[in-house]
Amino acid sequence: MHTLFTALKQDTLDKHTTLEETPPFSLFHNLSEFNTSTYSDVLSVMSVFHSITSSHVLKALNETPSVNRLAEMLNTDEVSAALHRDTNALHCNFAESFDTEKSVETDMSVETQAQTSQNLDSQTVNALENQLSFRGQNSAAIAAIYVWLGSSMGANMISRRLEKLNNDIPTAYYSAMAGCAKAWVPFKQTAEHILAELKLDNDKGIRDIVEDANSWFSFLISLGKAQTGK
Repeated sequence: MHTLFTALKQDTLDKHTTLEETPPFSLFHNLSEFNTSTYSDVLSVMSVFHSITSSHVLKALNETPSVNRLAEMLNTDEVSAALHRDTNALHCNFAESFDTEKSVETDMSVETQAQTSQNLDSQTVNALENQLSFRGQNSAAIAAIYVWLGSSMGANMISRRLEKLNNDIPTAYYSAMAGCAKAWVPFKQTAEHILAELKLDNDKGIRDIVEDANSWFSFLISLGKAQTGK
């Protein structure tokens, strides 16, 4: 039997790679083409993702209190507040220094760029959420926390790259995510320990968590496509 995190690493790789190559997240492959509209798209997608995963985790821990040992590792309130601050900074505190596109042909004010990015409407979000299919409530919760905390591992690097590009780019969200990266090792240890408690300590249980993690990645990919229209 594969250990949980060996299976997760191996069997979610394709979805993870696809996510990184899908707009708006592909922005981070080439920051020389950074623009506030695409960055705003990233924040919009992540805001929806964190809200919905938090809801699913809460449902699981209400029925299975031991899940709280994992859920408490998420800095939910801090991440939510950081997303709000960054979004406000992009949409309200416009500054030419945010704009790294200097070509006359593509000269567009930061205000105009930010206004081209709109948050996903609730009807679209609900439709995509309704397409989510999970093997089980607890496996979906563990998978959600895995994707959340896993994404925090690269957050510090993204934050540093953005600040190096321009100090005025708001990075509260990625700083907040970097702050919960320290929970990664305890999360792995705790998850392995409570698998038996949750009756997930077998090949089927591990496969369920892996499949549910892939469902969360697919959800993020779908949100990105809906947000950008690509």
